[in-house]
Amino acid sequence: MDETAWIRRYIAPLVTATGADELRDDVALLTALGPTIVTMDTLVEGVHFLPTDPISTVGQKLVRVNVSDIHAKAAEPLEALLSIAWPKGRPEEAFSALLSGIARDLAEFSVSLIGGDLVQHSGPLTLTLTMTGRCIGKSPIRRSGGRIGDVLYVNGEIGWGHLGLEAARTGGNEQIAERYRVPRISPSFSAQTVADLASASMDVSDGLLIDALRLAEASKCGARIDLDRVPLARPDEDVANILAQCTGGDDYRVLISAGPNLEIPGFTAIGTLTESPGLVLRHRGRQINAPSTLGFEH
Repeated sequence: MDETAWIRRYIAPLVTATGADELRDDVALLTALGPTIVTMDTLVEGVHFLPTDPISTVGQKLVRVNVSDIHAKAAEPLEALLSIAWPKGRPEEAFSALLSGIARDLAEFSVSLIGGDLVQHSGPLTLTLTMTGRCIGKSPIRRSGGRIGDVLYVNGEIGWGHLGLEAARTGGNEQIAERYRVPRISPSFSAQTVADLASASMDVSDGLLIDALRLAEASKCGARIDLDRVPLARPDEDVANILAQCTGGDDYRVLISAGPNLEIPGFTAIGTLTESPGLVLRHRGRQINAPSTLGFEH
């Protein structure tokens, strides 16, 4: 593999930011104005995506998991650095397909690629994207700003990641599998909602239950979740099925804490931040034992 040629052919055409100097240098000039945040996510083949997943969708997912983090902090995505550890012997056609997926979603979310790195190795395909974002307000909305008595709200539906992964593994419904491969992340207008109303915020990536507990702990609170109020991808009255959707991960929704009695378009109230530490689950007014695994842990 001629890495320089592949960079010139596939990656350089994606780089439009003036600060990147057409990838002719080892550094890029960041051009963002105002309060800026940065995030980074890594996807490893066999851990974060299936070897059988269409490789273009892997590229899309790489972009989207980062955009999700940016939106959840009340910011708009700006620029990105891309690192690819490419398995030796994998054909150029696959590399081209991967970059086509990345290019599609960089354009979709108005992100400028400003540089990165490409190596080949004997391990699995490993992708890292570092992304900056411009805060809508004066600063990002952290996980740690929640207060006792705040209501927990989530936007969109929970469980598509879990259902989609099952479908992808078993060769089931392709439309459902696509919800895992290319998650429908929270849109940019949710970032404005976070900026306007949220005391604390994070994206739901590892599972609703584990991420709700993380937000609560960062805010020095506990959390109560009413499972019957969670907007599920596949509504169900069976608690085991509800818990499976709430712990499966890969949903990329926005979870916020905010004042009570708010009607927030696109968001559903699902629980409360409490004085008592830990996570309490209820269903139809009855307390439910929390599962031993609350979500995906790396």
